[in-house]
Amino acid sequence: MADKAYITPIVFKWARESAKISAEIAASKVNIPSERLLEWEAGTSQPTIKQAQTLAKAYKRPFALFFLPDIPRDFQPLQDFRRSDSKALSTGSVFIIREIQQKQAWISETNRENSERKYPFVGRFTVKDNPAEVAQDILNTLGISPGKYPNGNAVKEWIEKAEAKGIFVSRTSFINSHLTLDSDELQGFAIADPYAPFVLSIPKIGPRRSYSHSYTSLRTSG
Repeated sequence: MADKAYITPIVFKWARESAKISAEIAASKVNIPSERLLEWEAGTSQPTIKQAQTLAKAYKRPFALFFLPDIPRDFQPLQDFRRSDSKALSTGSVFIIREIQQKQAWISETNRENSERKYPFVGRFTVKDNPAEVAQDILNTLGISPGKYPNGNAVKEWIEKAEAKGIFVSRTSFINSHLTLDSDELQGFAIADPYAPFVLSIPKIGPRRSYSHSYTSLRTSG
């Protein structure tokens, strides 16, 4: 008989729900009825070690996390500036956001420990400031002139100028490329941090809708 994994039920359930995965889909990963999975989450029965390891991989969580005594402190949800009619975030979006947050947290902590300088443009404005002034400040700081992009490549210009100022830029084509994200669900986001500002943008959206909005978020969060 396979060894049982005596997981902490509340943590086990949280791992699935935080990944935005339904009980039915999670159960299918280990070829069991969803009722059995709910029993594991309720603590009335336990999965095997192999089953728990499979689900840890599906949830993109460390296997050892299932054995913590309580739900761990996770990354704080990003402030949502999407339209009110935007789609709810799917599992793919949640995983992309989590991965960027992990990378950003590690770099930020490293820079703090090494006494690196803070970036003065992060959090320079608030949501109450004039949008036109914020936009102009972004252009001035990055040294960008709309309509005058070298070789007509606007995306390359925004990325290079942002990275030159210390902003980490990621695009979904470079991480978790097997995931397909719906632009009606997620166009991009920014993490405003004075030691490691991060921007993620979906390539097909283009600079005007995604990059500019994300850089604005860097300035109006702090």
